[in-house]
Amino acid sequence: MRIICVDVTNKCDLGCSNCTRLLVNQDKHWDMKPENFRLALQSLRGYPGTIAVIGGNPCMHPKFEELCRIFAEEVPDKAQRGLWTNNVFKHAELSAETFGVFNLNPHNSKRGITSLAPLKDLGWYHPGHSDYSSLLAAIQDLYGPVEMWERIGRCDINQNWSASIVEVRGTLKAYFCEVAASFDLARNGDHGMEVTPGWWERPLSDFHSQVDRFCPGCGVPAKVKGHLDHEEIDTYSQTNADLADKSVKKKKRKTVEVDRNNFESVVDLPVTAYSSYLRQQGPQIFVVTPYHKESIEVLRRCHESVMNQQISARLTHVMIADGHPREEIEDWDVLHVRLPREHGDNGNTPRAVGSILAETNGAEFIAFLDADNWFYPDHLASTLQAMHQTGASVGCSWRDYYGPDGQQLPIFEQEEMELRHVDTSCIVLASPAFEVTRLWSSMPRILTPWCDRVFITGIRHRRHMQCYTRKKTVAFTTIYTRHFEGLNLPAPANSKMPPDAEMMAYLQSAAGVQETVSRMGFWPLAI
Repeated sequence: MRIICVDVTNKCDLGCSNCTRLLVNQDKHWDMKPENFRLALQSLRGYPGTIAVIGGNPCMHPKFEELCRIFAEEVPDKAQRGLWTNNVFKHAELSAETFGVFNLNPHNSKRGITSLAPLKDLGWYHPGHSDYSSLLAAIQDLYGPVEMWERIGRCDINQNWSASIVEVRGTLKAYFCEVAASFDLARNGDHGMEVTPGWWERPLSDFHSQVDRFCPGCGVPAKVKGHLDHEEIDTYSQTNADLADKSVKKKKRKTVEVDRNNFESVVDLPVTAYSSYLRQQGPQIFVVTPYHKESIEVLRRCHESVMNQQISARLTHVMIADGHPREEIEDWDVLHVRLPREHGDNGNTPRAVGSILAETNGAEFIAFLDADNWFYPDHLASTLQAMHQTGASVGCSWRDYYGPDGQQLPIFEQEEMELRHVDTSCIVLASPAFEVTRLWSSMPRILTPWCDRVFITGIRHRRHMQCYTRKKTVAFTTIYTRHFEGLNLPAPANSKMPPDAEMMAYLQSAAGVQETVSRMGFWPLAI
């Protein structure tokens, strides 16, 4: 794991739905003793990743200033010292001095937003509300043993989050998973590993008793649809009824029970609808999205899919308004560009502008994502892995097809399966291939309905090496008439036909050949 957390308190000024710390399910408040905090840090000497203090809200620890001093003494490299919080209260200046890694989520609380304002540009900041899937909907209540363990093997926490050190009855204990620690604290258990120097180097087999005890009763790998943080609703299944009842009695918490027959899965999303690991290291990736008149819900789905990428990288989402900017986007974690008028060229001008911004701001990779499409969580990671393994400068994936209503459609595209066509949203470019982005601005306007085919043809004409993940990691919203006719479904009102006769006549004319070769350096029908 790239992160190990030290849980210093269970006090928090919020009570979020399906909280991964199970704060409202614990019996009493506690704070880690400063001397134990020092021992926890000493046990992590030699660990190369981020060491983060978490809670609850760690800034509510009554001796937070002393903890900061100890942290600086025991972990000299500021770049390793992390702060996970929703509100720093009066500690903004101290936090900026002490920590080099920030995971800041005010959960849209005005107090938290104001408190974190001086720090929001120093690390990773999550604006707006967060959508948490259920922690208490135990996977063993919802799936059979084979699928249960297969899902546990792909658990978000173990792949991307954190191990944890907590204080149990005055003694430090280590857990392979921070959520396992939460369950043990909520049930007043004591099943952690003794914290000794180098405990974090021990093999996973040494933690098997924790895996067997906590994973089947956990909801993280089940990925059951939950609630927005501010709703303060916990979704649970029978295994965890005791914890749900505890929060109802103590906090008058609202709860919703699910079982194998009535739960809704969010399997294609991370357990929280914001990425739960930092992007302080790794390649610099820019994702360019042109948008026009799409609804804010569609734009949010697109943006959140970028932020939810399961990859260690410095990730920037560039959203380019083609003449119709949305004010709401200003509050998102995006580079928002407003073009003063619409260009009507199928997003080519916005892509050209976004590509220039990416390149001039140090991008190592550029990906494209149309506003009505979205990435699956492993899209960038799987594509970059294929590029690394092959040395290719262009990475390509496949896609699933969806209607405008969000319903997945059983569409099969022979050209795509035979690697003869790649949609723009399925392409990732490494820096040696950035020169092909000039095609977005040099492409004759008449070809813009066919822009993805022209672009991939330009890549091949310039002899950039391509690789293919052969995985469907992009969700593509289709409005092509042929797709709906092939499924005997009514076509959407704004459905599109194949390239029209005028465009094909242009391409096959002497003037079309001359102009395309003059402007782009190749004839699109040549390859």
